Amino acid sequence: MVASRPARLGPPGSGERLVKVNAGDSRSLRDHAFSSVVGWLAVEARRLPTPVPLLSGLCERLTACGVPVSRASIVLFTLHPLLHARSFRWRFGHGATAEVHPHGLQHLPAFSKSPFKALREGLPVIHRHLEQPLPDGDFPMFTELRAEGLTEYLALPVCFSDDSRHGVSWATSAPGGFTDAHRALLHELQPILELVLEVFARKDMTGVLLDTYLGRDAGRRVLQGQIRRGDGETTSAVICLSDLRSFTALSDALPRDALLELLNAYFETMVGAFHSHGAEVLKFMGDAVLAIFRIDDHALVEDRCAAAARTVHEAVRASEQDNASRRRRGLPTYEFGASLHVGDVMYGNIGASDRLDFTVIGPAVNLASRIAGLCAGLNEPVLLSESFVSHYRGDVKDLGHHPVKGVPHPVRIYTLDSESSALTAA
Repeated sequence: MVASRPARLGPPGSGERLVKVNAGDSRSLRDHAFSSVVGWLAVEARRLPTPVPLLSGLCERLTACGVPVSRASIVLFTLHPLLHARSFRWRFGHGATAEVHPHGLQHLPAFSKSPFKALREGLPVIHRHLEQPLPDGDFPMFTELRAEGLTEYLALPVCFSDDSRHGVSWATSAPGGFTDAHRALLHELQPILELVLEVFARKDMTGVLLDTYLGRDAGRRVLQGQIRRGDGETTSAVICLSDLRSFTALSDALPRDALLELLNAYFETMVGAFHSHGAEVLKFMGDAVLAIFRIDDHALVEDRCAAAARTVHEAVRASEQDNASRRRRGLPTYEFGASLHVGDVMYGNIGASDRLDFTVIGPAVNLASRIAGLCAGLNEPVLLSESFVSHYRGDVKDLGHHPVKGVPHPVRIYTLDSESSALTAA
């Protein structure tokens, strides 16, 4: 008589069905799982939008094959300026969820004493029978898993082609844990799962890098295939160009690290305000920031002008608060000048055949830059063009006509009325 044991397909008491897995049928289990799971991983899973449906689909197929998975996790460490990792967790009866982990949290005990950190640092496998006594100094989470009724835990490294290491874990609440056949199957699935997860990680990294270095909309356009020189369009936009005052003097006076810290503080102030009001930050040019508020059927010019005015007003207030804090800490402060102008721009790829820049160009951009250069002389943090004022519904102050380099006639310049209620309207 061949011995057999019931394999649970979920936590005890969850109404799970039982599947008989004979000890002598490990090959038939593997063959059945490979036909239903591996084919799905290789063909369909890599086309899913995120690892969330990947993890759900994989766990559902494993349980359907008789592998009693009660809980599974994937952790992918990221190349991201803000995030340390993304994690995905599946629990029987609850489905899969995603979580992001910002930089800095990796130093907290929850991560520094986790199995995934050990996998990332080179441990080849982590395996525990949770029904047995745990060794002193073991990973703290195993005590929690045992209290939840889990009986076995298996974690494996996910190794990518660039030698980066990530992790996947499997846990069960079946009495006695996984069988040898279950464990063998999970190990055999690992190389294919690694390939699929690397596809997801590469797509995510590509999007992150393009968003970070090109901007959100420009990055999306490049991913959609606008990669040839001359690809682009003419569009109407509110143009904002901001730069630091007295940057040359600051560069001469400050050590390199202090200058970089000051620049980053200024850029953080400006970009935070731009992004909070829907602007597209296109590029940094030395100490300058170029951003646009696109005008189209879904964003009327009056609304975009109002958003731009609130943006620069918010940036001025944020810089004042930041500078007050910097003075208390003995750090150098900064001032900036910004211009707002409305006009048509060419939005797309320019450059050499093998080195392109996705940006905006045109006379309207040049004029915005020239107007921003008048801020110091007029002692105003924000200047407005006549074109902008013609569409702006808030209060402004007329500063008269002023000569602008490259423009044959003096240009009428305005600034925001800081008391205007339109600046603080939601």
